[in-house]
Amino acid sequence: MISIKKIPVLRYGLIVLLVTVLFSGAIYLYIHYNSAQKLQGNISKLISARENSELIDSCLLNLYNADNNSRLYAVTGDKRYIREFSVQINKLSELLSKIKFSAPGISNLRADNLKQLVKEKADKTNSYVQLRRLTDSLIASTSKIDSTLAFTKMRIPIPVKQTVKTVIHVDTLKQSPKTNAQPQARKRFLGRVIAAITGKNKTQPGRPVMVKRDTVKTITEAKTFYTVLPTKTRNYYHKLYSANNKLRSNEHDILLINNNLVISIISELKQYKTLELAYANESKAELTGKVTDVFKEYNYLSKITLGVLIAMVIIVLYNIWKIFINARDIIDDAEKARLYADNKSRFMASMSHEIRTPLNSVIGFSEQLSMSKLQPDQVEQINAIRNSSHMLLEVVNEILDFSKYETGKMAFEQQPFVLQDALTGVLNTVHIQAAKKGLQLRKSFLFSEDTCFSGDMLRLKQVVMNLMVNAIKFTPSGEIFLQAVVMPLKNGRALLKVRIKDTGIGIKKHDLPMIFDEFSQVNDAQKVTRHKGTGLGLAICKKIVELQGGHIKVISELGKGSVFSFELPFMVAKKEDCVIDIPISPAELAQKVTGAHVLLAEDNQLNVLLAKTILKKWNITCDIAYNGQEAIELFETNHYDMVLTDIQMPVMGGLELLGLIRNNTNSVKAETPVIVLTANVLKDDRDMYQQAGANDIVLKPFIERNLIEKISLLLKTRYTRTDELLFRYG
Repeated sequence: MISIKKIPVLRYGLIVLLVTVLFSGAIYLYIHYNSAQKLQGNISKLISARENSELIDSCLLNLYNADNNSRLYAVTGDKRYIREFSVQINKLSELLSKIKFSAPGISNLRADNLKQLVKEKADKTNSYVQLRRLTDSLIASTSKIDSTLAFTKMRIPIPVKQTVKTVIHVDTLKQSPKTNAQPQARKRFLGRVIAAITGKNKTQPGRPVMVKRDTVKTITEAKTFYTVLPTKTRNYYHKLYSANNKLRSNEHDILLINNNLVISIISELKQYKTLELAYANESKAELTGKVTDVFKEYNYLSKITLGVLIAMVIIVLYNIWKIFINARDIIDDAEKARLYADNKSRFMASMSHEIRTPLNSVIGFSEQLSMSKLQPDQVEQINAIRNSSHMLLEVVNEILDFSKYETGKMAFEQQPFVLQDALTGVLNTVHIQAAKKGLQLRKSFLFSEDTCFSGDMLRLKQVVMNLMVNAIKFTPSGEIFLQAVVMPLKNGRALLKVRIKDTGIGIKKHDLPMIFDEFSQVNDAQKVTRHKGTGLGLAICKKIVELQGGHIKVISELGKGSVFSFELPFMVAKKEDCVIDIPISPAELAQKVTGAHVLLAEDNQLNVLLAKTILKKWNITCDIAYNGQEAIELFETNHYDMVLTDIQMPVMGGLELLGLIRNNTNSVKAETPVIVLTANVLKDDRDMYQQAGANDIVLKPFIERNLIEKISLLLKTRYTRTDELLFRYG
C-alpha cells in the first residue's frame, strides 16, 4: 500500500525545490539584464548615428541647392530663385535642429552654431541682393544721363563781376595697405565655420583713410557769358563709372566670401559626417561584438532554460499526477476505512448483541439464585459467576464504546442532573472493591450540594468510574483521593475540574505519552499487579472528555503514585429541573405491579424463562409469543396492560410488531405501553425504536429491579391514559 505519510511529503518537497530553481533562474536572468540594457543603449546610439548621417546628407543637398539658387538669382535676377533660396535655408535650419550630437569627439559642435552660420549666410545673401538691386538701378540711371548729354549742349552763364565766398570741404581718401591675417592654430569645427563666414582667414581689403580735410575761401570775379562744360561732365561720368567698377569689385568680393562660406560649411559638414560615420562604424563594430557575445550567451542560456523548464514541467506534471493518484488512493483508503469502521461497528454491535443475550441469562439467573437461600459455598460460587459475568460485560461495553467513538456515532445526552449525586454514586459503587484491598477512599467536593448541570451524566460517571477503578487496580496500599471543583464561566456555563490521586506504583516517564492511546498497556504495571484488560479504558475516557470540549492529563512518578485530572464544561441547569429520584421500597413497588397482565415476545427460551421467573415473583401474569406474528395474534384477541418485546425475532421482528400495535383500529389498544428488550445498545438503534413507538428500552443484560421499576412507571401512566380515554369516549 502507498505510504500516505511519506510520499506526498517528498513530492511536495520536490515541487518546492523546483520552485526554488525557477526563482534562482529568474535571479540569474535579472543579473544579466544589465547587459541587455547596455545593448539597448548601443543600438539606440547606432540608430541615432544613422539618422544623423541621413540628416547631414539632407543638409548638404539643401545647402548646395540654396547656393545654386542664389547664384542663379545673381545672374538672372529672377525672384523665383530668391524665394526658393529662402525656402531651402529655412529647411536647412529645421534639419540642423534635428541632428543629435552623440559622438564624444564632436561634442563641441552644436546645432545652434550651425544655425547661426546659416542665418549669417542668409543675411549676406540678402545684402548681396540689395546691393545688386542698387547697382542695377545706378547703371540704369547712368545710361539715361549719358544719352541726354550726348545730344544736349549745356550753356553756363558767367557773371561779369561778382564775389562769391565758397567753402569747399575736400576729403582726400586713400586706401591703407592691405594686411594679411596672422597665421593661427587649427581651430575646431565651430571656429572654422565662423572664420569662414566672417572671413578672418582671408586677406582683408584696405580700409579708406582720411588724409586731409581743408577749407578754401576764394573770391571770383565772373563775367556773364555762356559756355559748355564738357570736362566737368566727363569727370562726373568718370567718377560714376569708377564707383560702378568699385561696386562690382565689392560684389565680386561678396560673392567670393559667400562662396568661401558655403565651401567652409560644406567642408565642416563633411568632416562632421566623416567623424559621425567613423563613430557609427566604431560603435557598430563594438556593438556587433557585444551583440554576438550577448546573443550567444542568451542562446545558450535559452536552450538550457528551455530544457530545464521542459524538465521541470514534466516533473511537476508527474508529481501532480502522482499526488492526484495518492489523493485518490487516500480517498479510496479513507472510504474503505470508513466502510471498515462501519462494518466493524456493526460487527461489534452484532457481537455485543450475541454476547449480551446469553449474558442476560447468566447475570439474571445468578441474581435470582443470589436472592434464594444458599449454602455459604454456593453463595461464593454465585458471586464468582456474577463477577465474571460483569467483567465480561465490561469488556463488551468498552469494545463497543470504542467502536462508537471510532465511527463518530457517539452522542451525548443533555439532561439535568445533580453533580453530587453522580459523583457519590461512583464512590458507592467502587467502595466495596476498594475495601477488599484495604484502600481508603477520600473525597473533597468544593461546590454546593444542589449544584445542577445539564449534560450526559452517564458519560461523566463512566469517566470517573474508569479513573477510580484504574487507581484502585494499580494501588496496592494507601488511599484514593477524589476531588471535584466547579469554576463559573460566562454565558451560563461552568467548568468542572476533577482530580483523582492515588498512592500506587506510578508510571514511568517514557510511558506517559502513550498512556491514553488505544490498546496501550504499561507492561511494568501489568507485571506488578497482574491485572490485564483491553487497554481501552483510558482511551475511552480521553475521547469522552475531548468530544465534549474538555481536557484530560496525567502526572505520575514511578513508586509514588499518579494523579489523573480532567476538565469538562457544562451548562448550569435550574435547580427545579433536577429531579431527585426517591428510592421506592419493594413493598410499594410490588403494590403497583401486582395483578398486571403482559404480553412477552421473545425468541430465546432462556430469556423467556428468566423473564417469566421475574414477572411471576412480582405477581405479574404473562402470555408468551416466540415471534412477532404470534404476538400480534395474541394482542388482537386479548387485553394486555403492557407488551414486552425483543427486536430480532423470526417471522416478524419487534419493529413490525410495534407498527401494527400503534396502528391498531382500537384506540385503547393502540395506546398500550411497549417496552423493548434488546441487546442493541447503539444510540441510532434506540432512537429508531422510540420513533417506531416504544415507550421505553431495557438493555440486556438487565437486572430485576430495573425492569420492574420501568414496568411500574409505565403502568401508572397506562392507567392514567386509559381513564382519560374512557372518560372521553364513554
